[in-house]
Formats: sequence, C-alpha cells, structure tokens
Amino acid sequence: MEVGSVTIRDVARLAGVAPSTASRALNGGSASEKTRMKVRQAAQTLNFVPNQAAKQLTSGKSDIVAIMVPEEPDFVFRDAFISGMIAQLASTLTAANLLPFLALTKPHDAREFLNVLKGSGAVGVVVISFHYSKPFADVLKQCDKPIVCVGTPDPAMRYPYVDVDNFQGGYDAATLLHDRGCRHAAVIAGPTNMQAAVLRTRGVIAGLEALDMEPVAIIHGEYGSQHGEEAMRRILAEHPETDGVFAQSDEIAAGTLHALLDCGKRVPDDVALIGFDDFHVARVVSPGLTTFAQPLAAMAQTATQMLSERLETGEWQRRAILFPAPVVRRQSA
Repeated sequence: MEVGSVTIRDVARLAGVAPSTASRALNGGSASEKTRMKVRQAAQTLNFVPNQAAKQLTSGKSDIVAIMVPEEPDFVFRDAFISGMIAQLASTLTAANLLPFLALTKPHDAREFLNVLKGSGAVGVVVISFHYSKPFADVLKQCDKPIVCVGTPDPAMRYPYVDVDNFQGGYDAATLLHDRGCRHAAVIAGPTNMQAAVLRTRGVIAGLEALDMEPVAIIHGEYGSQHGEEAMRRILAEHPETDGVFAQSDEIAAGTLHALLDCGKRVPDDVALIGFDDFHVARVVSPGLTTFAQPLAAMAQTATQMLSERLETGEWQRRAILFPAPVVRRQSA
C-alpha cells in the first residue's frame, strides 16, 4: 500500500477500532493507553503520517457530537440548568477532542432533528431532555448513534444517563423542613412529564411519610417564577396553616418568595422555603435561598467520559450515574 493512499480508516481497520477512536488516539484525545499503542503500531505498519489524521478531523464529521435539546428555544436560554449544561458540555467535549454541535428542536418536531443528525456525520449524541414526548422518543429509536442523556430519561427511553439524585434531594428537603419545625409543608413541583419533578415529588412525599406527615398541597407546573408565585398565593388562600415549602427549582422558589413577602409572611419565621439547583438566583434573592446544588461540571464531565468510553470500546461501561445533591444553607430555611 502506498504511503499517500493510507487513510485513518485503514489504520483503524488494522487496529480493530472505529475511525473516530483511531483519530483521537493519534491526536491526544480520549483513548486508553492500550488503544493508543495499538493504533500507533498500526500507523507505523502502514507508514501512516499522523498529520493525515488532522486532515480527517477537518472534514467536520469524524468527531462531531450532537448536543440535542428537545425544548422550545426560548425555554432553552431562559432555563439556567439547560444553558449552564450546554456551556459545560461544550467545554468537556472540546477537551476530549470532540466537536460539539448544538441541535435545538421542538419536542414535537423531532423528525427534523433526525434529518439534521444524519447530515451532520455525528458519531454520538448527548440529550439534555426534560419534557417527554412520544414523537421525540420514537425518532430517537431510529438513531443508530450512541446516545447518553443528561437528566433521567423517561422509563420508556432506556438510555444511559447521568443525573443528580432527585429522589434523595426531595427526601432530604422533607427532613430539613421537619427539623426546622415545619409541620404543614407544601410542595410546588415541576411538570409531571419531567422525571426530575416526578422523582423529587416522590422523594419529598416519602420523606414526609417517614416523619408521619403528608404535604398539605402539591401543585405542579413549569420550572419558572410565575408558577411559584401563582402556586404560593393559591396555597396560602387554601391552606393558611402552611409553614414550610419545598419549591422544586430555584426559579420556582424565587416566585414563591415574592408571593410570601407580598402577603406579609416572614421567611423563614412564618414560612420556611427550600429550593433546588443552587443557581445564581438563589444567591441574589433576600433572604438567601437554602437549596440543593446540582453539580453541572461533574455531570457534564461524566457524560462526556461515558460517551467517549462507548466510542472507544463499542460498549457502554456505565449505564447510570447519580450524583448527590448537597444542601446549601442560607437564610430561607
């Protein structure tokens, strides 16, 4: 075989790995030392010039990873979790010599995403998924690329994932409210078609039951301050005895806090308030918000590692990783 005719695919074939894995091994990307040695040996045997691997990368296909966000565009850039996770994934994927490609698609327009994915040459997909939709789930089944989710997918979507332990976070919120002296706790939850909200709700109910308590009210809605404010006003009208609230996101908690203060309630003296996320809003509201932190950087790094392992070995080494959600204590509870 002539030197000039040797391609990265030839090297990969001889080494017994995927072309994208061979490219990363020759260019300092994510690959085990054993794989690097095999690829380098194959390259030497074929008299392959490593600079040709760089030429393969410039095609824009061999190491592209699609970051898929099946949400309305305005929600994507309003939501601190999604926007923060996109930024973290862009950093971790790039550090792994993978090229991030952001694909925004509405939950019920998923077929267009499949067309974009096929045309992009992406070798893998990271899904930041919240609202479940059957069209979206059906289209993903047609995708022949490795998929890892950030956030627990719906049970109907059995993909590897990384997430925070939402159930335990909800359980711990119940304990915190009880320890604060609350005996009439309410829950302002996220939407029922998002697993984070489902698990946090199950957790807080279980935590309260363990303390011989039950929530005076559970109101579901979107992860936004408007939902928090409207739900809190309704709870105060229907359950004036409420002395503690678990708001399932910091944005919800910000709206909840506004309603409480506007109704003359002292926080935390009259009503204790706990959020979830530990994003910027938790630090700027007054009183500061006691909340549970989401480790975005660690989650993005782990999702990138899981996908890199899959691309390198052809198999998923890990299927589900849950991070603890540590409590961050401030003045609201």
